[in-house]
Amino acid sequence: MSMTEKKPNHLINENSPYLLQHAYNPVDWHPWGSDALNIANEQSKLMIISIGYAACHWCHVMEHESFEDEEVAAAMNRDFVSVKVDREERPDIDHIYMAAAYATTGRGGWPLNVIALPDQRPVFAGTYFSKHDWLSVLKYFNDIFKNQPGVLIHQASEISSGMKKMHNLPYPADPGQLDKSLLHEIFSTWEDDLDFVHGGTHGAPKFPMPVNNGYLLWYGTIHHNAKALKYTEVSLDKMAMGGIYDHLGGGFSRYSVDAQWHVPHFEKMLYDNAQLISLYSLAYTATKKQEYKQVVEESIAFIERELTSPDGLFYASLDADSEGTEGAFYTWTSDEMRKYLGDNSGIFLDYYSCEEKGNWEHSLNVLRKSTNDANFAARYDISVDQLAAFIDVCKDQLFTVRGKRIRPATDDKILTCWNALMISALSQSAGAFNKPHWLERAITAADFYRKNVTARNGKLWRNSKAGSFAIAGFLDDYSFLIKSFLDIYRSNLDNAWLASAELLTGEVLLHFTAADGTFFNLSSDEETRLIQDTVELSDNVIPASNSQMARNLFILGYLLNKQEYTLRSVAMLKKMVSQIKRNPSFHANWVQLLADHISGPTGMNIVGDEKILRLQEFSACFLPHVIFSGNQPVTSPGVGESNMINGKTLIYVCRDKTCFSPVETVREAIQILGKL
Repeated sequence: MSMTEKKPNHLINENSPYLLQHAYNPVDWHPWGSDALNIANEQSKLMIISIGYAACHWCHVMEHESFEDEEVAAAMNRDFVSVKVDREERPDIDHIYMAAAYATTGRGGWPLNVIALPDQRPVFAGTYFSKHDWLSVLKYFNDIFKNQPGVLIHQASEISSGMKKMHNLPYPADPGQLDKSLLHEIFSTWEDDLDFVHGGTHGAPKFPMPVNNGYLLWYGTIHHNAKALKYTEVSLDKMAMGGIYDHLGGGFSRYSVDAQWHVPHFEKMLYDNAQLISLYSLAYTATKKQEYKQVVEESIAFIERELTSPDGLFYASLDADSEGTEGAFYTWTSDEMRKYLGDNSGIFLDYYSCEEKGNWEHSLNVLRKSTNDANFAARYDISVDQLAAFIDVCKDQLFTVRGKRIRPATDDKILTCWNALMISALSQSAGAFNKPHWLERAITAADFYRKNVTARNGKLWRNSKAGSFAIAGFLDDYSFLIKSFLDIYRSNLDNAWLASAELLTGEVLLHFTAADGTFFNLSSDEETRLIQDTVELSDNVIPASNSQMARNLFILGYLLNKQEYTLRSVAMLKKMVSQIKRNPSFHANWVQLLADHISGPTGMNIVGDEKILRLQEFSACFLPHVIFSGNQPVTSPGVGESNMINGKTLIYVCRDKTCFSPVETVREAIQILGKL
């Protein structure tokens, strides 16, 4: 039976590609909403809440094995109300039920499959199940619910209690002395987790953690810590050389299944690539390594080619699978490469560590480098430039061949949070490499949101697809869009972006403040409440929405001279200090805020007709902790129009509300910074 001959379920009118993938399953799926919740209550049925995302390999496997199976569908349709959730569209639902998985099993992941009472309280949570195991789970819980419902009601209470304990907010009575010694203490705790040989954390799988590397790069550079710098450079080098990086087309896969970054899980996510573009741009300003520039240029080219919509916004992801096989689009047999490269194949295969029988499974090769270009060129007695030219020709040949293969599916929904990360990436890389057209692309995307924000008086949508909007924005949408507006402001000093950032901040303060009055809920108080509020505090692959909001308030407090913003940021930070000290690897964005708080805000105020030219000079320097402004400093002895001597452009270096005498050159300003 063809897809069009199958009867669609309730997902057929959804926008999410992930939900639409399941729209013709024989399972009578519902989207999350009042209809499904009301049916569960009215019919007194257990709920199945199945959560995943479009690029998730094991989500596809479970769909094919179970959700497309008539026997499984019959059991689910008879005894349960089944709800499908795209975790990327509804992080609030995902957070709650992922907490249930960790509370009951100590582990999580996707697909996430939850059995819940009609009132949405979970009684069971797990990840991937084979058909046989899933049928056993369904039968077990349906039998108990029919014959001993009290058991499940008690179990739901126990799990809910465990979930609430996991979400208890830290309230340290006294965070102690906040000074530079605390940063050194934190690194001492942190370094036990760091793999100084391969980068990342010890063991497998290995996930890129851009915020961790960004902070450790800052800490190593500013505090002259050789170990932190070595770790960061090893991590960036190994990721760029490994199979996790797409050496033909640019961009990074989601993670490496091994401990050496050799073999990726092939899905490509916008949020990973956006943050890694930012990270490699930042690292380039510190090291000037050409390899980092190449990564940025190739990764932005990948985004432009494969994840950019016609109106300049950015799609969510590319699938890991094509032709029903993971990695089929990206991998090669040695025979294929010899066929297309001819006499050039020998050096190319050696360069990318390819083997006759394959360096992965099924005789396939994942392209990865085992040494740097200088060492490899010496092996063949050629120059690095000759090697690069040769490899580029071969890459172009294979890239052309690859373009004729069946492509992985694109999840073409547009998420505000992830688009904000990409806007920031383009803004930051534009400055680092003096590429104005990248900044123009960032502004094109940001203008879409700024107009939307202004039209709705500070309110955001989570998603958009084909011009339609369906879900209200979450805290991560607000916090990262505010950051992206601040990054554009840092790139062009246009106060309109500050005004838009302030408008969004007002909405967050008004509608997202948590019960403790300090942190922020993931969801607005104007939206339908779930079984519990989520306060996102731990930094992961994407930093926590609360840590980013705290950093936004710190920067805006300085730029707008709003003490209430600064005080709120500090209050949030102080409640997190004990958590930061205990587990810095999952609080890296908080650690950066702590470092900025300890030193006090460092400002670089540029005033005069040539301020953009000076700003461009600064952008090529490693100054991630410096807050740039195009306005006169608010408080500084002698600051005023009289300082605009003969129309000169002046630079004021300020630290914690104290400004030094203005200077005229970037070199002089950098010298002052070095003495702080």
